[in-house]
Amino acid sequence: MTISKLWVSSLALLATVSLPLQAASPVTVGSKIDTEGALLGNMILQVLESHGVKTVNKIQLGTTPVVRGAITAGELDIYPEYTGNGAFFFKDENDPAWKNAKQGFEKVKKTGCGAE
Repeated sequence: MTISKLWVSSLALLATVSLPLQAASPVTVGSKIDTEGALLGNMILQVLESHGVKTVNKIQLGTTPVVRGAITAGELDIYPEYTGNGAFFFKDENDPAWKNAKQGFEKVKKTGCGAE
C-alpha cells in the first residue's frame, strides 16, 4: 500500500470513528512545529470539523519534547507522529524492531500509541 493510500485510509477511519464524538467535548489537535506536522495536523482538524466535531487547535505547538510533554500531561488528544520516534520516547533505540516498520508500529501500539 502506498503512503498516500495509507494516509487516505487513515483519514477515512478517523472520520468514521469521529462521528459518535460529535456531542463530546472538543478534541485538542496538536502537531510539532515542522511544516509536515502542521499540514497533517490541519488535515486532522479539517476532517474532524467537517463531521461536526468541535476542536481546539494546537497546531505547531513546539518541538518533540514540548509535544511529548503535552501528550503525557493530557493536553492533546491527537497529533501526527512518526512510528520511529517511539525509540526516542521509550529510550529504546537499540531494539532491532525500529529497523522494521511493522515491528516498530506494533511496539508503539502496545505502549498506547506513544502516550504512557
